Amino acid sequence: MDWMSPAKAMDMVFDDPARIGPDANFGFALLWSGDGKGHAHRTADLARAKLQPRKPTATEITAADAEWVITAADHRLVQANGVADVSGPKAFFESYDAAVLPGQNLLAVIQTLRFSPSLPRHAMMHAAYMHVALCLQPKALSSLIVQHMPSDIRSSRGPHVHIITPVLTHHLSGYSAVHPMFEDGPADMHRAFAADWQRVRAALARLPAE
Repeated sequence: MDWMSPAKAMDMVFDDPARIGPDANFGFALLWSGDGKGHAHRTADLARAKLQPRKPTATEITAADAEWVITAADHRLVQANGVADVSGPKAFFESYDAAVLPGQNLLAVIQTLRFSPSLPRHAMMHAAYMHVALCLQPKALSSLIVQHMPSDIRSSRGPHVHIITPVLTHHLSGYSAVHPMFEDGPADMHRAFAADWQRVRAALARLPAE
């Protein structure tokens, strides 16, 4: 399976639908089922690209066998409440792509949480997990959290965490309907997700003082 560069992965998504512009704390994008030019998209392709910001070596590919090679700093799959664990991101996203509804245009949303380089890595992952656990997991939505650190990919970009959330509700019996929150317009979704993150971020910042 060919490696997909971060730049090519960005070409798959519709970024900044609210036209907010550069944001030091938050980014938002949508993954549609196609690009309007005859190219179909899969959530599995985007998820694998985010998990592989650096091209895997031949040794890493051999060691991974049938699983995806992970070159990102860290990752965590957070299943919706009540859903049984799966073997990993590959099984999760391939099962989701197989369950996409006929005529479904929006496949997933991608949030990017940006952090100060002085923040410990584990604190970034904890903040992202709390955001997912409070705002998405209770809504029967599963998400993949992926951490990117500049030192891991020799990039000038600051540390950040991507959250990929498929739009179908997820239950013990499988996937169901698109969650109503994804029926809003792209710009409205962007602003709503940004507001949720700001509330979680502000609450986490208050915790040490309380």
